[in-house]
Amino acid sequence: MLRVKHRDSIGKLIAKFRKFDYNEIVKTRLTTYKIDPITVNEIRINEVVIDSHYAERHLDHMNDELILTLVAELDGRRELPESKSGQYAYFATLIELGNGKQYRLIWLLEDHAIYIGVVNAYRDRRRR
Repeated sequence: MLRVKHRDSIGKLIAKFRKFDYNEIVKTRLTTYKIDPITVNEIRINEVVIDSHYAERHLDHMNDELILTLVAELDGRRELPESKSGQYAYFATLIELGNGKQYRLIWLLEDHAIYIGVVNAYRDRRRR
């Protein structure tokens, strides 16, 4: 369960994406990966688009390979969006891997699309 304080910070991050063309201003890099199909919210996904935003503050413990592992953990799950804007639904999911470490994945789904967009990902050291 997300804490209200944390939910507010996720909301602020999502609001920034709505207000301007984030990639134009921040000059982030988007990388697209084809993946073995997974099903999230009953949608078959075979592509992941990762925004390089995570590298600004989390590069010491996060990389594209780990993000793809986190996305794979979404397979078969049904998630409720934190926010919706137009054709986009934004999610913040806490994922615990077998190594006992937990991560926060900030991602989106676009209506009628076959990809997951990863906005940010980081190690979440707070206790559940």
